[in-house]
Amino acid sequence: MVFGVCIIAAGAESGNIARMAKVGNGEGFLSTPLPIEPRKRFVYYYHAPKGPSMSPMVIDPSGTYFRPDSFDNHYICGKSPCDTEEPETVNLDVDHDFFEKEIWATLAHRVPAFEEAKVKSSWAGFYDYNWYDQNAVVGAHPSYFNLFFAAGFSGHGIQQAPAIGRAVMEMITESGYNTIDLSRLGFGRLIAEQPLYEKNIV
Repeated sequence: MVFGVCIIAAGAESGNIARMAKVGNGEGFLSTPLPIEPRKRFVYYYHAPKGPSMSPMVIDPSGTYFRPDSFDNHYICGKSPCDTEEPETVNLDVDHDFFEKEIWATLAHRVPAFEEAKVKSSWAGFYDYNWYDQNAVVGAHPSYFNLFFAAGFSGHGIQQAPAIGRAVMEMITESGYNTIDLSRLGFGRLIAEQPLYEKNIV
């Protein structure tokens, strides 16, 4: 494989793509894998005729979240399952019972008007889960001068993307971080076995 610069930012498939560059199946520093795997999550689109017409995104302590999807009392919601109940990632089938068993009661407790919620549609998708410490891996690989990572956000990606994009651009064009030092998120923490845990992640 020959390239000038490669940025592995392939979401849930980043770990598999990294192996194409021998990351995780090589020698020395290359024996440490990029610890990213796909996790399947369900999203439910529902209508509640008496629900709040305007609301921020709400995340319950249980992990159940919802947010408005329009101004006509439609919303989307979801929840991550517990570790022992992770769904298989062989397809994108939706578990429709998951809404009834794991989400609806919490929604109705948080917003009583959601007792009348009716699911209109649903879908499943994969997100990139960093099983090592649930934080992003950003920056260069120590065995390559031209292989960079921006992956493993474990659900934080939409929040962090602008800063990550700028940081990776600086690494490539300026050979270092100038705006925000993201060295602590680097691949080196995996090799040194220094996980970067964060409190209060939902």
